[in-house]
Amino acid sequence: MKIPEHLRKPLLEQLRDQADSDDYLVMRGSALGHGLLGDDSKRDEFIERSLETPEPDLEGNELARELHSRTSGLVLLQKDSEELLARVKGMFEAQLEKALPDLPDDIEIDIATEPLKGARQSRSGLMENAFLRKEWDECVREAEHGRSLIPDYLLYQPHRKGYPIEFVAKGMLSDDKELISKGVEMQKEFLQYLIEIGYLKPWEELYFISYMIFVLSRILLEDQ
Repeated sequence: MKIPEHLRKPLLEQLRDQADSDDYLVMRGSALGHGLLGDDSKRDEFIERSLETPEPDLEGNELARELHSRTSGLVLLQKDSEELLARVKGMFEAQLEKALPDLPDDIEIDIATEPLKGARQSRSGLMENAFLRKEWDECVREAEHGRSLIPDYLLYQPHRKGYPIEFVAKGMLSDDKELISKGVEMQKEFLQYLIEIGYLKPWEELYFISYMIFVLSRILLEDQ
């Protein structure tokens, strides 16, 4: 991935300005910024610092997503993550169970109800959680379930036939390096697209998980 020249200077300035922050979100934002700049050592340093912060006073999907971000850091740094991964899975499952009875009859029309948004977040979290646990079958199933909750016209066009993470999981299941490579390239292109249209500001944390999935997928590809 490439940082456009007009973003590189403000990114470096922002990273310098927030280097001493003790906010876990800012730390992960710094990790993302350094990662996109290719400085893996600095990236890992800020991930480590964010993992040392206390668990925040959140609840529901907010807490699940926060702990989910932390599990991705634990997996990348090869720290013990099994207990937290299992806890996060249970939290997403509970939130999904809560949302399912109130899903709209027609998701093509009622696209933004709170239960539907909650179900989508939970399915996405379960898909990524399965990936982090290397449960490839489960990852593919959750990807299919999650896509069924989103009308095609709302999906990023390349993802309509499968998410990048889904192709990686299928490749791991079938020992197919080409499928894994396809997933890695799709995720890279997605992140590059987000950077170039301005949705992913590299010094912010919003797409940290997407970046981490890319990094972990690339490691799987290199190990093939």
